Amino acid sequence: MGVGTKSIEPTSAWSDKTERSLSRRLLLSSLAAAFALRSASVRAHEKIGPVKPPLDVPNAAVVSSDGVHGFLRDLLLGKVTAIQLMFSRCESICPIEAGTLASLEKALADYPADDIRLLSLSIDPITDTPEVLKAWLERFGAGSRWIAASPAEPDLARVRTFFDQTSNTGELHSTAIDLIDRNGFLVWRTFELPDANEVARLLLGLHRVHHPPWPEARAG
Repeated sequence: MGVGTKSIEPTSAWSDKTERSLSRRLLLSSLAAAFALRSASVRAHEKIGPVKPPLDVPNAAVVSSDGVHGFLRDLLLGKVTAIQLMFSRCESICPIEAGTLASLEKALADYPADDIRLLSLSIDPITDTPEVLKAWLERFGAGSRWIAASPAEPDLARVRTFFDQTSNTGELHSTAIDLIDRNGFLVWRTFELPDANEVARLLLGLHRVHHPPWPEARAG
């Protein structure tokens, strides 16, 4: 019995120590995993939602689907605008996003087109001429609220730096929708491929806000 007792006690002590060690390691692993998941979540969403302070949209030169040359800010001032980045040769996500804008236009049918605007902004100005952009809008049944434009080639990098974000869908451009207030400031970035009803709700919220221009100095 003495020998048996001596053989049992060390084994029991070793088991307890091993169990405690394993428990600590599992706890630490769980905490590390939770922290990593939380950090990844923060990184993934840090540019989503309200933009504070609001950012002044660059006054890039653009040409519209009607062939009118002007500046991006002129298309935005006085209106609440939802901007979708696109290029007409895209056959994957861009048509899906266009479908979202088509649904959005229907959801906003009771509101004046001059107050709330939808803009498809191309990132391929060489291909997306006014004729191509016009065909793009016709393809999705765009009404008067929904317009399209391409930046001038010298301003393309500036436009992409401002609007474009890394997409988790593997696309060459952001699949979020940027919301611009009537003073031409970026005030909200949606999740990727947002629901049209949610975007409509956000736009109508901006539409109800009447405030003076933001105090930050505008870029040239």
